Amino acid sequence: MHTYWRYGIIENLDTVRRIPIGRFWGVQLLITPLTWASPPVFFSLHLLLNLLNSQLTLSERVYQSFLFTIAVEIATVLHALGHIVSGKLVGSAMNALLITATRDVNLYDGDQSAIPGRVHLGRALGGPLGNLLIAGICLGFSPLLTPGLGADLAASLISVNLFFGLGGLLPLPSVDGEVIWRELRRMLVG
Repeated sequence: MHTYWRYGIIENLDTVRRIPIGRFWGVQLLITPLTWASPPVFFSLHLLLNLLNSQLTLSERVYQSFLFTIAVEIATVLHALGHIVSGKLVGSAMNALLITATRDVNLYDGDQSAIPGRVHLGRALGGPLGNLLIAGICLGFSPLLTPGLGADLAASLISVNLFFGLGGLLPLPSVDGEVIWRELRRMLVG
């Protein structure tokens, strides 16, 4: 077992093959050989957790799991985009984005201890704030949608982006909040 399991990453980041697929705004995009497994992983996870809700039919569970999977994939891309944009705004974007089957990983070259705290803070805030912004936009538009697929997808996007945004602010290891709270504490202490 490798240490990345505890952070929700099924690949061993120290040994996994990193396949370049292009660049976005100067940031190299890399995938692992298991990146394709992301939709089945999240679909299965949601379907299994949804078995606890005995009031749903199988088709309702599958439908909700399908919407959840789409929302997770969209929220993941928006989270990464938030990090890229915020990194550009503070003048120090990530060097590469590694897309794995379960989480994206921001990769930075060189000694990061020499980077000012405000830069670390700005880079870390981008992902969660991007997700919260999208959740707010979807929430604003959701009353305009008629019941059905569009409204259901908007509800799923709201909940998943809120989870990514608020969860990303928690001071947990390997989560943006770890960096955010570390840098805020350093700024307050002086």
